[in-house]
Amino acid sequence: MGAFLYFPRGGTSTSAQNAATLAILNTTIEGARAGAAFAPALDGEVYATGDLVRANVDGRAVLTFFDGSSLSVDPGSQVKVLALNRVSTDGIQVTIEQSLGRSWSSVQKLKTPDSRYEVRTPSTTAVVRGTGFLTFVQQLAAGGTQTTYQVDEGTLQVAATAGGTVTVPAGSQVTIAEGAPAPASATPMAPTPRIEITGSPGLGFLVVAPTGQSCGTAGGKAEIFGCVLSTDKITIRDATPGRWGVFLTSPKAIGVSAFVVEVFVGTTSSARRIMEGPLAAGQMFRGGITVTPGPPLGLSAFEPSTVVTSVCAATAPGLVFASGAVDGRGDSIKTFARDNKSSPVSLVFTEAELNQAVNQNGKSTQGVTLSDAKITIDGGGIHGSAKAATQLITVTATADVVGGSVGNKFTLKVSHLAADPIPPALLDAVKGLVDSTTADISGTVPFVVKQVAFRNGCFWVSGVTPN
Repeated sequence: MGAFLYFPRGGTSTSAQNAATLAILNTTIEGARAGAAFAPALDGEVYATGDLVRANVDGRAVLTFFDGSSLSVDPGSQVKVLALNRVSTDGIQVTIEQSLGRSWSSVQKLKTPDSRYEVRTPSTTAVVRGTGFLTFVQQLAAGGTQTTYQVDEGTLQVAATAGGTVTVPAGSQVTIAEGAPAPASATPMAPTPRIEITGSPGLGFLVVAPTGQSCGTAGGKAEIFGCVLSTDKITIRDATPGRWGVFLTSPKAIGVSAFVVEVFVGTTSSARRIMEGPLAAGQMFRGGITVTPGPPLGLSAFEPSTVVTSVCAATAPGLVFASGAVDGRGDSIKTFARDNKSSPVSLVFTEAELNQAVNQNGKSTQGVTLSDAKITIDGGGIHGSAKAATQLITVTATADVVGGSVGNKFTLKVSHLAADPIPPALLDAVKGLVDSTTADISGTVPFVVKQVAFRNGCFWVSGVTPN
């Protein structure tokens, strides 16, 4: 059984301004465009009406909607996005249908009266206006399903298909089976282990769970199941034991910064770790901490922190190669791989490095020359612009590039290209130039690729060295 994210047939625009951006947390995700055949999905791809995303039983992915709300889907779940529309200037209307499995919705405060975030299951319809909640649809042995909502922040209004409505405030839950009416009230959630992570005012941080999902004040997303994000603090319930990556930064200097991780069951603290020290303006650190199994959950000491140059260098898994010449990092991994078989590694590239690399010399083909390239990177992939010159005209060409693992190899693909008013034949030449540039980058990855992730200002490629 797989995870399915479906966008109903409608308009043809695939702009991220009116759609959702996909983040892939493993390699078992495929996408189909408006009825076309399935193909490997790539990190940063934009999905809109008529598109389908699916995963096998191990698949895990996150959709981020254009307003910043996100939907994380567990392996084995079946979830459809029935409607996704922009309303008014900043409003959003989302209708999600979930027939099986678990999802985590982190919903931004809706900005307009006509905005709506709705989840439908076989037995319920839940409506929110800014909250964090878990939806769990279980198959019953006697047949049919039951739906459980657990609310960590905000309030849900849950209507049972069989009749009745119940309000589910933060800290409570409700379970409704098919054919059953809504209960009179929700019930409090039983105390479960939770982790509270707090940073000093002005300290930006991001934690990465063993599952690959992230949450924190520096990332602006709450991908991790049960993560509730506030200004200087996040709370995560039922945290997964294992190593958690840590990224710290600050735009301004902090004389003494404090980063605190604490485990609670109810109001009782079972473990606490604190990392303190000065932080220069713009400085970035990579570290980690291990959550040990319970009960109760425990915490290791913090790993020694190291200075990094980007959020990607801080959050990429395995041994990270993020320094030296862009075209020489692959050779460094080859050297490492000779004595380290099947070892987790990551290659990191920043937009500053890519800008320097692509502008070292202009590229030309079929009478078209590209120059003055400018590259930016965000969660939607790589975005570039350059001057495209022929003997008769010079225009600005723009391109969007997404990436991922295809056949265990690093693949970059042009998802959008424009260079008006160049004729179509010359536009193909521009695309060829862009493709050759992306091929140069793809060819620097000498290991089995498992994941590609785009972040603000950088991206990383992770995998394992050959056997």
